[in-house]
Amino acid sequence: MHSNKLKIIMIGPSGSGKTSIANFISESLNVEESAPPGPTQGVRIVEFELTDVNIEGKPTTIDIELWDCSGDHRFESCWPALRVGVHGVILVCSPNTINVAERELELLYNYYVSQPKLSAKQCVVFYNCTEEHDEVDSLNLSPTFSKVSQVSVNLKNGGNRLKIDFSNYISSILQTIN
Repeated sequence: MHSNKLKIIMIGPSGSGKTSIANFISESLNVEESAPPGPTQGVRIVEFELTDVNIEGKPTTIDIELWDCSGDHRFESCWPALRVGVHGVILVCSPNTINVAERELELLYNYYVSQPKLSAKQCVVFYNCTEEHDEVDSLNLSPTFSKVSQVSVNLKNGGNRLKIDFSNYISSILQTIN
């Protein structure tokens, strides 16, 4: 089975590390060599294949179109176009964006998940930790997120875990839409 592309939007507060995560998941860059990226202007689309995704017990290759979206609200006028045809939403926050994250993630969840009537399984929150002690339990999100997976991400020493979590997330999207 080789399906159409899955369109995944990655969005969250500015400075939360969305581009670093997108580059890592898509194997666009080696994390150790990458300079800190600057703010994304609008959106950056990364296309790649995810191999060995478990679909009904069979390893499957899925084409991913990952939309790495700016967290800057001056690009909000683009949001309706970004939302068209979305299969999944990855919300990203980090310890340095945590003060704005709760309200911001609620707004983004409402716009990108609730309004287009996606399931909670089509959304995941990536908490981008840079330090060992920053774990996901420091996230204090509203009850809106009670059915949404929340995953701690540490690119420095937990990259393999992130690839597994991302693959599991893609499997749950495919189970939901099929």
